[in-house]
Amino acid sequence: MPRARCNVCCNAVMSCICKWTSPIFNQTNIVLLQHSDEVKKPLGTAKIVSLCLQNALVKVGVDFSTDVDFDRLMNFPNQNLAMLYPSESALELHSWRNRKPDTEEEKQTETVPKTLIVLDGTWRNTREIMNVNPALKNLPAVKLTPTIQSNYRIRKAPFADSLSTVEAVSQALNILEPETSVDAMSLSFQHMIDYQINRMGEDVYLRNYVQPPSLQD
Repeated sequence: MPRARCNVCCNAVMSCICKWTSPIFNQTNIVLLQHSDEVKKPLGTAKIVSLCLQNALVKVGVDFSTDVDFDRLMNFPNQNLAMLYPSESALELHSWRNRKPDTEEEKQTETVPKTLIVLDGTWRNTREIMNVNPALKNLPAVKLTPTIQSNYRIRKAPFADSLSTVEAVSQALNILEPETSVDAMSLSFQHMIDYQINRMGEDVYLRNYVQPPSLQD
């Protein structure tokens, strides 16, 4: 018999995360392009972003070429728009925030609220989204230099400085609008991880997710 699921976060009712979320009234437009593989993952963190942020849009799929919102973002002029993606040419997020307009068109764009596109999925998923939607490669790319290690303690990340989607968005908003507290997202994420560790038991957690100390000579 299938387990009952929450109609909002789609998790099993017993692991519903809605009780841990609370609203954040952000100014920056956050657009999550979520790979369809991520939708039903119980430990996906995009759902925390969408439940907390009052100014967030989530689009699910791989090919967004026929999506009206995606088309508007790609083709509407004077968008103060960038994509959070660590390409070689990506600008540090601080630099994008502080960038001064050079042309009259850029000065007009500066009055438009910033929009940050964030890809949600594994590295393989996000590369697929980029390849299927070549318009994304024409956007200015921005990147984070993580200031703290990820708290995603039940995931084996491919890189030491990898962040979950909710952590990346939280750090980005801390830079773009430091006056807006994003603690609600961080706490929701922490509660979700703590709950899962408690469910699996400390022995299983230590055996599977905690690196053993290096052997001393």
